[in-house]
Amino acid sequence: MREKWETARPWLGTLIRLALGVIWIWAAWEKLRGPRTFVQAVRAYDATPEWMSKAIDYGLPTLEFCIGIMLIVGVAVRLAAILSTVLLVVFLIGIVQAAARDIKISCGCFGGGGATDNTRYALEILRDLGLLVLAVYLVLWSYTFFSVDQYLGRNDYVEPPSAKRMRSDEGRRKYNAMLESRRKAARERSLWLNGSLLTLVVLISLIGVGVQSGRAKIEGSLTATHATVKNGVVFGKKAAATVDVYEDFQCPNCRNFENAVGAQVDKDVRANKAQVRYHLMAFLDSSSNGNRYSSRAANAALCASDVSVEDFVAYHNYLFRKDVQPAENSHGRSDTKLIEYAQKAKIPETKVTSTFTPCVTGETHKALVEALTEQASRNGVNATPTIKVNGKSISPTLAAWNKAIAAALKKGPAPNPSKTPTPTESASASPSATTSKSPSTKPSTSASKSG
Repeated sequence: MREKWETARPWLGTLIRLALGVIWIWAAWEKLRGPRTFVQAVRAYDATPEWMSKAIDYGLPTLEFCIGIMLIVGVAVRLAAILSTVLLVVFLIGIVQAAARDIKISCGCFGGGGATDNTRYALEILRDLGLLVLAVYLVLWSYTFFSVDQYLGRNDYVEPPSAKRMRSDEGRRKYNAMLESRRKAARERSLWLNGSLLTLVVLISLIGVGVQSGRAKIEGSLTATHATVKNGVVFGKKAAATVDVYEDFQCPNCRNFENAVGAQVDKDVRANKAQVRYHLMAFLDSSSNGNRYSSRAANAALCASDVSVEDFVAYHNYLFRKDVQPAENSHGRSDTKLIEYAQKAKIPETKVTSTFTPCVTGETHKALVEALTEQASRNGVNATPTIKVNGKSISPTLAAWNKAIAAALKKGPAPNPSKTPTPTESASASPSATTSKSPSTKPSTSASKSG
Protein backbone atom coordinates (compact mmCIF):
# COMPACT_ATOMS: atom_id res chain seq x y z
CA MET A 1 0.00 0.00 0.00
CA ARG A 2 2.78 2.42 0.88
CA GLU A 3 4.56 1.68 -2.38
CA LYS A 4 1.38 2.40 -4.34
CA TRP A 5 0.99 5.74 -2.52
CA GLU A 6 4.62 6.65 -3.21
CA THR A 7 4.04 5.92 -6.88
CA ALA A 8 0.70 7.75 -7.16
CA ARG A 9 1.63 10.82 -5.10
CA PRO A 10 3.69 12.67 -7.76
CA TRP A 11 1.01 12.03 -10.39
CA LEU A 12 -1.72 13.35 -8.09
CA GLY A 13 0.47 16.34 -7.26
CA THR A 14 0.94 17.03 -10.97
CA LEU A 15 -2.82 17.16 -11.55
CA ILE A 16 -3.34 19.39 -8.50
CA ARG A 17 -0.47 21.69 -9.54
CA LEU A 18 -1.85 22.21 -13.04
CA ALA A 19 -5.45 22.67 -11.88
CA LEU A 20 -4.47 25.21 -9.21
CA GLY A 21 -2.28 27.07 -11.71
CA VAL A 22 -5.13 27.38 -14.20
CA ILE A 23 -7.48 28.62 -11.48
CA TRP A 24 -5.04 31.33 -10.37
CA ILE A 25 -4.47 32.54 -13.94
CA TRP A 26 -8.21 32.58 -14.62
CA ALA A 27 -8.89 34.57 -11.44
CA ALA A 28 -6.07 37.01 -12.21
CA TRP A 29 -7.13 37.56 -15.81
CA GLU A 30 -10.69 38.47 -14.86
CA LYS A 31 -9.44 41.01 -12.31
CA LEU A 32 -6.79 42.48 -14.62
CA ARG A 33 -9.46 43.26 -17.22
CA GLY A 34 -11.31 45.71 -14.96
CA PRO A 35 -9.16 47.40 -12.31
CA ARG A 36 -11.87 49.88 -11.28
CA THR A 37 -14.48 47.12 -11.06
CA PHE A 38 -12.27 45.02 -8.80
CA VAL A 39 -11.39 47.87 -6.44
CA GLN A 40 -15.14 48.49 -6.04
CA ALA A 41 -15.49 44.81 -5.12
CA VAL A 42 -12.69 45.15 -2.54
CA ARG A 43 -14.33 48.23 -1.04
CA ALA A 44 -17.60 46.32 -0.71
CA TYR A 45 -16.01 44.16 2.02
CA ASP A 46 -15.76 47.33 4.14
CA ALA A 47 -12.67 45.91 5.83
CA THR A 48 -9.73 47.92 4.49
CA PRO A 49 -8.80 51.61 4.24
CA GLU A 50 -8.81 53.18 0.78
CA TRP A 51 -5.05 52.92 0.24
CA MET A 52 -5.09 49.22 1.08
CA SER A 53 -8.13 48.58 -1.10
CA LYS A 54 -6.26 50.06 -4.04
CA ALA A 55 -3.08 48.16 -3.20
CA ILE A 56 -5.06 44.91 -3.18
CA ASP A 57 -6.84 45.84 -6.39
CA TYR A 58 -3.71 46.75 -8.32
CA GLY A 59 -1.28 44.20 -6.87
CA LEU A 60 -3.29 41.04 -6.14
CA PRO A 61 -4.13 40.08 -9.75
CA THR A 62 -0.46 40.30 -10.75
CA LEU A 63 0.55 38.17 -7.75
CA GLU A 64 -2.12 35.60 -8.62
CA PHE A 65 -0.91 35.50 -12.21
CA CYS A 66 2.70 34.92 -11.11
CA ILE A 67 1.64 32.10 -8.79
CA GLY A 68 -0.35 30.55 -11.61
CA ILE A 69 2.63 30.64 -13.99
CA MET A 70 4.94 29.15 -11.35
CA LEU A 71 2.53 26.27 -10.83
CA ILE A 72 1.93 25.65 -14.52
CA VAL A 73 5.64 25.42 -15.35
CA GLY A 74 6.37 23.70 -12.04
CA VAL A 75 9.10 25.96 -10.71
CA ALA A 76 9.45 26.57 -6.95
CA VAL A 77 6.23 24.60 -6.48
CA ARG A 78 6.42 24.58 -2.69
CA LEU A 79 6.89 28.38 -2.61
CA ALA A 80 3.93 28.85 -4.96
CA ALA A 81 1.87 26.51 -2.80
CA ILE A 82 2.77 28.44 0.36
CA LEU A 83 1.76 31.73 -1.30
CA SER A 84 -1.47 30.07 -2.45
CA THR A 85 -2.18 28.89 1.08
CA VAL A 86 -1.67 32.37 2.54
CA LEU A 87 -3.93 34.02 -0.06
CA LEU A 88 -6.68 31.44 0.36
CA VAL A 89 -6.64 31.86 4.16
CA VAL A 90 -6.96 35.64 3.70
CA PHE A 91 -9.82 35.13 1.24
CA LEU A 92 -11.61 32.86 3.67
CA ILE A 93 -11.26 35.40 6.47
CA GLY A 94 -12.69 38.10 4.19
CA ILE A 95 -15.68 36.01 3.16
CA VAL A 96 -16.41 34.76 6.68
CA GLN A 97 -16.31 38.27 8.17
CA ALA A 98 -18.62 39.55 5.41
CA ALA A 99 -21.06 36.72 6.12
CA ALA A 100 -20.89 37.36 9.87
CA ARG A 101 -21.64 41.05 9.32
CA ASP A 102 -24.46 40.22 6.88
CA ILE A 103 -22.82 42.22 4.08
CA LYS A 104 -24.50 41.05 0.89
CA ILE A 105 -21.74 40.90 -1.71
CA SER A 106 -20.28 38.62 -4.33
CA CYS A 107 -16.69 37.76 -3.44
CA GLY A 108 -15.09 39.11 -6.63
CA CYS A 109 -12.71 36.14 -6.66
CA PHE A 110 -13.06 35.79 -10.42
CA GLY A 111 -13.73 39.39 -11.36
CA GLY A 112 -16.92 41.37 -10.87
CA GLY A 113 -17.97 41.30 -7.24
CA GLY A 114 -19.67 44.00 -5.22
CA ALA A 115 -23.18 44.12 -3.85
CA THR A 116 -25.70 41.42 -4.70
CA ASP A 117 -28.91 40.00 -3.30
CA ASN A 118 -27.88 36.47 -4.28
CA THR A 119 -25.16 35.79 -1.73
CA ARG A 120 -23.62 32.31 -1.82
CA TYR A 121 -21.25 32.42 1.11
CA ALA A 122 -21.55 28.72 1.91
CA LEU A 123 -20.55 27.70 -1.62
CA GLU A 124 -17.72 30.26 -1.75
CA ILE A 125 -16.37 29.12 1.62
CA LEU A 126 -16.52 25.46 0.58
CA ARG A 127 -14.80 26.27 -2.71
CA ASP A 128 -11.95 28.14 -1.02
CA LEU A 129 -11.59 25.41 1.58
CA GLY A 130 -11.25 22.87 -1.22
CA LEU A 131 -8.60 24.97 -2.94
CA LEU A 132 -6.83 25.39 0.40
CA VAL A 133 -6.63 21.60 0.79
CA LEU A 134 -5.05 21.35 -2.67
CA ALA A 135 -2.51 24.06 -1.85
CA VAL A 136 -1.57 22.38 1.45
CA TYR A 137 -1.09 19.09 -0.41
CA LEU A 138 1.53 20.76 -2.62
CA VAL A 139 3.20 22.30 0.42
CA LEU A 140 3.61 18.82 1.92
CA TRP A 141 4.43 16.95 -1.31
CA SER A 142 5.81 19.38 -3.85
CA TYR A 143 7.56 16.87 -6.11
CA THR A 144 5.58 16.51 -9.37
CA PHE A 145 6.20 15.36 -12.91
CA PHE A 146 6.60 17.49 -16.07
CA SER A 147 8.03 20.37 -14.07
CA VAL A 148 11.11 22.57 -13.95
CA ASP A 149 11.70 21.36 -10.40
CA GLN A 150 11.84 17.78 -11.63
CA TYR A 151 14.35 18.73 -14.32
CA LEU A 152 16.58 20.68 -11.92
CA GLY A 153 16.52 17.83 -9.41
CA ARG A 154 17.40 15.12 -11.92
CA ASN A 155 20.87 14.69 -10.35
CA ASP A 156 19.71 14.79 -6.73
CA TYR A 157 18.89 11.12 -6.61
CA VAL A 158 21.56 8.87 -5.14
CA GLU A 159 21.43 5.22 -6.19
CA PRO A 160 21.30 2.99 -3.10
CA PRO A 161 24.51 0.97 -2.77
CA SER A 162 24.58 -2.78 -2.80
CA ALA A 163 24.01 -4.69 0.41
CA LYS A 164 27.63 -5.87 0.28
CA ARG A 165 28.93 -2.30 0.15
CA MET A 166 26.70 -1.18 3.00
CA ARG A 167 28.15 -3.89 5.24
CA SER A 168 31.51 -2.04 5.38
CA ASP A 169 32.11 1.14 7.34
CA GLU A 170 33.87 2.71 4.37
CA GLY A 171 30.97 1.93 2.06
CA ARG A 172 28.39 3.40 4.42
CA ARG A 173 30.55 6.47 4.97
CA LYS A 174 30.93 7.17 1.25
CA TYR A 175 27.22 6.65 0.64
CA ASN A 176 26.16 8.94 3.48
CA ALA A 177 28.68 11.59 2.40
CA MET A 178 27.35 11.53 -1.16
CA LEU A 179 23.77 11.63 0.13
CA GLU A 180 24.50 14.63 2.35
CA SER A 181 26.34 16.38 -0.49
CA ARG A 182 23.37 16.00 -2.82
CA ARG A 183 20.95 17.15 -0.13
CA LYS A 184 23.08 20.20 0.61
CA ALA A 185 23.26 21.07 -3.08
CA ALA A 186 19.48 20.67 -3.36
CA ARG A 187 18.88 22.90 -0.34
CA GLU A 188 21.22 25.61 -1.66
CA ARG A 189 19.61 25.46 -5.09
CA SER A 190 16.16 25.64 -3.52
CA LEU A 191 17.07 28.63 -1.35
CA TRP A 192 18.66 30.48 -4.25
CA LEU A 193 15.80 29.68 -6.62
CA ASN A 194 13.04 30.49 -4.12
CA GLY A 195 14.71 33.72 -3.02
CA SER A 196 15.27 34.85 -6.61
CA LEU A 197 11.73 33.99 -7.67
CA LEU A 198 10.18 35.60 -4.60
CA THR A 199 12.11 38.80 -5.31
CA LEU A 200 11.02 38.65 -8.96
CA VAL A 201 7.39 38.10 -8.00
CA VAL A 202 7.49 41.08 -5.63
CA LEU A 203 9.02 43.29 -8.34
CA ILE A 204 6.51 42.15 -10.94
CA SER A 205 3.65 42.76 -8.49
CA LEU A 206 4.94 46.27 -7.81
CA ILE A 207 5.15 46.91 -11.53
CA GLY A 208 1.61 45.55 -11.79
CA VAL A 209 0.47 48.06 -9.19
CA GLY A 210 1.82 50.89 -11.34
CA VAL A 211 0.37 49.53 -14.57
CA GLN A 212 -3.07 48.79 -13.11
CA SER A 213 -3.13 52.15 -11.37
CA GLY A 214 -2.58 53.81 -14.73
CA ARG A 215 -5.26 51.68 -16.39
CA ALA A 216 -7.72 52.59 -13.63
CA LYS A 217 -7.46 56.30 -14.39
CA ILE A 218 -10.56 57.75 -16.00
CA GLU A 219 -9.84 59.47 -19.28
CA GLY A 220 -12.27 61.80 -20.98
CA SER A 221 -14.51 64.74 -20.19
CA LEU A 222 -16.02 64.77 -16.70
CA THR A 223 -18.31 67.71 -17.37
CA ALA A 224 -21.92 67.91 -18.48
CA THR A 225 -24.36 70.79 -18.75
CA HIS A 226 -26.33 69.87 -15.63
CA ALA A 227 -24.23 67.15 -13.95
CA THR A 228 -21.05 66.94 -11.88
CA VAL A 229 -19.04 64.07 -10.42
CA LYS A 230 -19.68 65.32 -6.88
CA ASN A 231 -23.44 65.89 -7.01
CA GLY A 232 -24.66 64.04 -10.08
CA VAL A 233 -27.79 65.67 -11.53
CA VAL A 234 -29.46 68.05 -9.07
CA PHE A 235 -33.25 68.20 -9.22
CA GLY A 236 -34.99 71.02 -7.36
CA LYS A 237 -34.00 74.01 -5.24
CA LYS A 238 -32.23 73.85 -1.92
CA ALA A 239 -34.59 72.44 0.68
CA ALA A 240 -34.79 71.10 4.20
CA ALA A 241 -34.03 67.61 2.89
CA THR A 242 -31.01 67.07 0.69
CA VAL A 243 -31.42 63.62 -0.83
CA ASP A 244 -28.74 61.57 -2.57
CA VAL A 245 -30.13 58.79 -4.75
CA TYR A 246 -27.69 56.17 -6.08
CA GLU A 247 -29.19 54.03 -8.83
CA ASP A 248 -28.27 51.72 -11.69
CA PHE A 249 -30.66 51.49 -14.64
CA GLN A 250 -30.17 47.71 -14.79
CA CYS A 251 -31.04 47.30 -11.09
CA PRO A 252 -34.52 45.77 -10.46
CA ASN A 253 -34.59 47.04 -6.86
CA CYS A 254 -34.04 50.57 -8.18
CA ARG A 255 -37.05 50.10 -10.43
CA ASN A 256 -39.05 48.91 -7.43
CA PHE A 257 -38.02 52.02 -5.50
CA GLU A 258 -39.01 54.30 -8.37
CA ASN A 259 -42.35 52.56 -8.83
CA ALA A 260 -43.14 52.73 -5.11
CA VAL A 261 -41.67 56.09 -4.10
CA GLY A 262 -40.91 57.99 -7.32
CA ALA A 263 -44.17 59.89 -7.56
CA GLN A 264 -43.77 61.13 -3.98
CA VAL A 265 -40.16 62.13 -4.69
CA ASP A 266 -41.31 64.33 -7.57
CA LYS A 267 -44.11 65.80 -5.48
CA ASP A 268 -41.81 66.68 -2.58
CA VAL A 269 -39.17 68.23 -4.86
CA ARG A 270 -41.74 70.42 -6.57
CA ALA A 271 -43.12 71.42 -3.17
CA ASN A 272 -39.54 72.42 -2.16
CA LYS A 273 -39.51 69.89 0.65
CA ALA A 274 -36.55 68.06 -0.86
CA GLN A 275 -33.71 68.53 -3.30
CA VAL A 276 -32.62 65.29 -4.98
CA ARG A 277 -29.16 64.60 -6.33
CA TYR A 278 -29.19 61.67 -8.73
CA HIS A 279 -25.91 59.72 -8.79
CA LEU A 280 -26.01 57.34 -11.75
CA MET A 281 -23.97 54.20 -11.17
CA ALA A 282 -22.97 51.56 -13.71
CA PHE A 283 -21.72 48.41 -12.02
CA LEU A 284 -24.16 45.91 -13.56
CA ASP A 285 -22.75 45.93 -17.09
CA SER A 286 -21.96 42.24 -16.63
CA SER A 287 -25.70 41.58 -16.30
CA SER A 288 -26.54 42.59 -19.89
CA ASN A 289 -24.73 39.91 -21.92
CA GLY A 290 -21.92 42.20 -23.04
CA ASN A 291 -24.28 45.01 -24.01
CA ARG A 292 -22.99 47.36 -21.24
CA TYR A 293 -26.54 48.55 -20.69
CA SER A 294 -25.89 50.09 -17.27
CA SER A 295 -23.17 52.36 -18.64
CA ARG A 296 -24.96 53.25 -21.86
CA ALA A 297 -28.30 53.96 -20.14
CA ALA A 298 -26.57 56.19 -17.57
CA ASN A 299 -24.83 58.00 -20.42
CA ALA A 300 -28.17 58.47 -22.19
CA ALA A 301 -29.74 59.91 -19.03
CA LEU A 302 -26.86 62.39 -18.75
CA CYS A 303 -27.42 63.25 -22.42
CA ALA A 304 -31.02 64.07 -21.48
CA SER A 305 -29.72 66.29 -18.66
CA ASP A 306 -27.80 68.26 -21.29
CA VAL A 307 -31.20 69.32 -22.64
CA SER A 308 -32.59 70.24 -19.20
CA VAL A 309 -32.95 68.85 -15.70
CA GLU A 310 -36.68 68.37 -16.30
CA ASP A 311 -35.97 66.31 -19.41
CA PHE A 312 -33.48 64.27 -17.41
CA VAL A 313 -36.13 63.52 -14.78
CA ALA A 314 -38.68 62.54 -17.41
CA TYR A 315 -36.18 60.28 -19.19
CA HIS A 316 -34.86 58.82 -15.92
CA ASN A 317 -38.40 57.92 -14.89
CA TYR A 318 -39.16 56.38 -18.27
CA LEU A 319 -36.13 54.09 -18.14
CA PHE A 320 -37.39 52.66 -14.85
CA ARG A 321 -40.75 51.62 -16.27
CA LYS A 322 -41.43 47.92 -15.85
CA ASP A 323 -41.90 47.46 -19.59
CA VAL A 324 -38.68 49.33 -20.40
CA GLN A 325 -36.00 48.11 -17.98
CA PRO A 326 -34.37 44.93 -19.31
CA ALA A 327 -34.20 41.97 -16.97
CA GLU A 328 -30.88 41.15 -15.36
CA ASN A 329 -28.70 38.83 -17.46
CA SER A 330 -30.73 39.63 -20.57
CA HIS A 331 -29.57 41.61 -23.58
CA GLY A 332 -29.70 45.33 -22.76
CA ARG A 333 -31.52 47.88 -24.93
CA SER A 334 -29.87 49.19 -28.10
CA ASP A 335 -28.96 52.83 -28.79
CA THR A 336 -31.92 52.97 -31.16
CA LYS A 337 -34.23 52.04 -28.30
CA LEU A 338 -32.62 54.55 -25.95
CA ILE A 339 -33.22 57.27 -28.52
CA GLU A 340 -36.80 56.08 -29.03
CA TYR A 341 -37.39 56.32 -25.28
CA ALA A 342 -36.31 59.97 -25.37
CA GLN A 343 -39.09 60.69 -27.83
CA LYS A 344 -41.60 58.82 -25.69
CA ALA A 345 -40.41 60.76 -22.62
CA LYS A 346 -41.44 63.94 -24.49
CA ILE A 347 -37.98 65.42 -24.93
CA PRO A 348 -38.40 68.03 -27.71
CA GLU A 349 -37.83 66.49 -31.13
CA THR A 350 -35.36 69.16 -32.17
CA LYS A 351 -33.28 68.47 -29.05
CA VAL A 352 -33.46 64.72 -29.60
CA THR A 353 -32.00 65.22 -33.07
CA SER A 354 -29.44 67.92 -32.36
CA THR A 355 -28.28 67.14 -28.82
CA PHE A 356 -29.47 63.80 -27.50
CA THR A 357 -28.87 61.41 -30.40
CA PRO A 358 -25.19 62.27 -31.12
CA CYS A 359 -24.52 62.21 -27.37
CA VAL A 360 -25.94 58.69 -27.08
CA THR A 361 -24.34 57.19 -30.17
CA GLY A 362 -20.97 58.78 -29.36
CA GLU A 363 -21.27 57.90 -25.65
CA THR A 364 -20.19 61.44 -24.84
CA HIS A 365 -20.49 61.03 -21.08
CA LYS A 366 -18.82 57.63 -20.78
CA ALA A 367 -16.01 59.02 -18.61
CA LEU A 368 -18.48 60.90 -16.41
CA VAL A 369 -20.47 57.70 -15.82
CA GLU A 370 -17.25 55.93 -14.82
CA ALA A 371 -16.34 58.80 -12.49
CA LEU A 372 -19.79 58.86 -10.87
CA THR A 373 -19.60 55.10 -10.25
CA GLU A 374 -16.09 55.36 -8.82
CA GLN A 375 -17.04 58.32 -6.60
CA ALA A 376 -20.05 56.46 -5.24
CA SER A 377 -17.83 53.48 -4.43
CA ARG A 378 -15.38 55.75 -2.61
CA ASN A 379 -18.31 57.16 -0.64
CA GLY A 380 -19.08 53.66 0.61
CA VAL A 381 -22.03 53.01 -1.67
CA ASN A 382 -21.88 49.33 -2.56
CA ALA A 383 -25.52 48.63 -3.38
CA THR A 384 -28.33 50.19 -5.35
CA PRO A 385 -30.62 51.76 -4.63
CA THR A 386 -28.95 53.67 -1.83
CA ILE A 387 -30.99 56.59 -0.52
CA LYS A 388 -29.48 59.15 1.85
CA VAL A 389 -31.48 61.97 3.37
CA ASN A 390 -29.22 64.66 4.82
CA GLY A 391 -26.39 62.12 4.81
CA LYS A 392 -28.31 59.34 6.60
CA SER A 393 -29.21 56.16 4.73
CA ILE A 394 -32.87 55.13 4.70
CA SER A 395 -34.74 52.10 3.42
CA PRO A 396 -36.01 52.47 -0.17
CA THR A 397 -39.65 52.44 0.92
CA LEU A 398 -42.41 55.04 0.86
CA ALA A 399 -42.84 54.91 4.64
CA ALA A 400 -39.13 55.49 5.25
CA TRP A 401 -39.09 58.33 2.70
CA ASN A 402 -42.07 60.15 4.27
CA LYS A 403 -40.62 59.75 7.75
CA ALA A 404 -37.21 61.12 6.72
CA ILE A 405 -38.69 64.10 4.86
CA ALA A 406 -40.97 64.94 7.79
CA ALA A 407 -38.01 64.82 10.19
CA ALA A 408 -35.99 67.09 7.89
CA LEU A 409 -38.82 69.61 7.67
CA LYS A 410 -38.95 69.87 11.47
CA LYS A 411 -35.29 70.90 11.57
CA GLY A 412 -34.88 72.71 8.27
CA PRO A 413 -36.31 75.83 6.64
CA ALA A 414 -39.95 75.94 5.61
CA PRO A 415 -40.64 75.05 1.98
CA ASN A 416 -40.78 77.90 -0.52
CA PRO A 417 -41.96 76.33 -3.76
CA SER A 418 -41.68 78.21 -7.02
CA LYS A 419 -44.98 79.25 -8.50
CA THR A 420 -45.73 79.37 -12.20
CA PRO A 421 -47.29 82.75 -13.06
CA THR A 422 -50.71 82.50 -14.67
CA PRO A 423 -50.45 83.98 -18.19
CA THR A 424 -52.56 87.08 -18.79
CA GLU A 425 -54.72 87.41 -21.86
CA SER A 426 -52.32 89.87 -23.43
CA ALA A 427 -49.35 87.72 -22.61
CA SER A 428 -50.92 84.61 -24.03
CA ALA A 429 -51.95 86.49 -27.15
CA SER A 430 -48.54 88.01 -27.75
CA PRO A 431 -46.05 85.75 -29.53
CA SER A 432 -43.16 87.61 -27.92
CA ALA A 433 -44.41 87.20 -24.39
CA THR A 434 -42.44 84.73 -22.23
CA THR A 435 -43.15 83.16 -18.90
CA SER A 436 -40.19 82.53 -16.57
CA LYS A 437 -39.99 79.03 -15.13
CA SER A 438 -37.58 77.47 -12.75
CA PRO A 439 -36.54 73.86 -13.48
CA SER A 440 -38.84 72.63 -10.75
CA THR A 441 -42.06 74.13 -12.21
CA LYS A 442 -42.51 72.07 -15.35
CA PRO A 443 -45.86 70.22 -15.14
CA SER A 444 -45.34 67.13 -13.09
CA THR A 445 -47.05 64.95 -15.69
CA SER A 446 -43.91 65.10 -17.83
CA ALA A 447 -41.86 63.64 -15.01
CA SER A 448 -44.26 61.25 -13.38
CA LYS A 449 -42.88 57.94 -12.20
CA SER A 450 -44.17 54.75 -13.69
CA GLY A 451 -46.37 52.82 -11.38
